Amino acid sequence: MTKEKNLLSVFQKIVLSVIILSIISVVLESEITIAKKYVSIFYYLNFFFAVFFLVEFIYRFLKEIFLEKKTTFFKFITSPYNIIDFLSFAPYFILSNMNETFLLRIFRVFRMFKMIKVFEKNKAINGVIKTIIQKKKEIIFSLVITVFIIFIASIVLYVVEGPSNPDHFGSIPRAFWWATITLTTIGYGDVYPITVLGKIATVVISICGIGIVAIPTGIIAGSFSNNLQKK
Repeated sequence: MTKEKNLLSVFQKIVLSVIILSIISVVLESEITIAKKYVSIFYYLNFFFAVFFLVEFIYRFLKEIFLEKKTTFFKFITSPYNIIDFLSFAPYFILSNMNETFLLRIFRVFRMFKMIKVFEKNKAINGVIKTIIQKKKEIIFSLVITVFIIFIASIVLYVVEGPSNPDHFGSIPRAFWWATITLTTIGYGDVYPITVLGKIATVVISICGIGIVAIPTGIIAGSFSNNLQKK
């Protein structure tokens, strides 16, 4: 058995490290107390990340079009991944004179999507994606069943709980929201049934939710296990 070749070059590892650092920076800067305390540090970090991604973008542009001639100019600039890469640094230079805005924050988050290109090179992740594609019909069918049961649960809660708790269960859409977060086991402490029938229905719905959420997980896990055994 031959040793698996390392799929990431030194340069790609450096890019991956900078991407991770930029993601950490975005997360920390979203906390207003941290952002105000370390304004200058985030300023220089954002400048570094923008310049780094710009240089990396230009490097790949020259390499793929002129050196390796893998693609054309039009295909390169219209590639979804390259558009994401462009959005990861362009707003810093284009909107540099603007104060912090919601739009600029959105563009900063695009740095995170650069991870998609790294994921493509990982065999384990590709194996999971391949498994999901193989079982897409079963997964879609299980999701349809889930939505159907949530819909039934919302109708039940609307009927038994609506008259006594109209603010939260006074309509099917309101009950549908509660049934969704209950069946997916997320929970919503501010909204709960107050009648006996409502509480009984909640117990049954919650138990059903455990099995419903587990269906897609079981399908993916079983298929992934079979694929590993074949390899």
